[in-house]
Amino acid sequence: MKLPKNFGPQGFGGMMQQMQTAMARAKGLEEELANERIAIDKGPVKALFNGTGEIMKIAIDPSIVDPDDVEALEDLIVSAVRDGFNSATELRNAKVQGIMPNLPDIPGL
Repeated sequence: MKLPKNFGPQGFGGMMQQMQTAMARAKGLEEELANERIAIDKGPVKALFNGTGEIMKIAIDPSIVDPDDVEALEDLIVSAVRDGFNSATELRNAKVQGIMPNLPDIPGL
């Protein structure tokens, strides 16, 4: 049987040790991500997210509030929320990849 790439020099035992190390580091990942801050600036609409994708704050410049053009404001808010969530997802993926760089691709991890 051919072993997956980067399986480790000790075979299955090496992989298990890598998994245990990764799991220990992953335990603190949620807390670490919750302490991260991601600022999104869409000009008159600004949002602040944590690394888990939770929106912490949204600020809207009152000068752009036009009762005759609510759609433009809604579009800016949706865009800020989307960008914040996408940035948080990218941050999480990068941190997970940093925890498990040498493990074979295992579905669900």
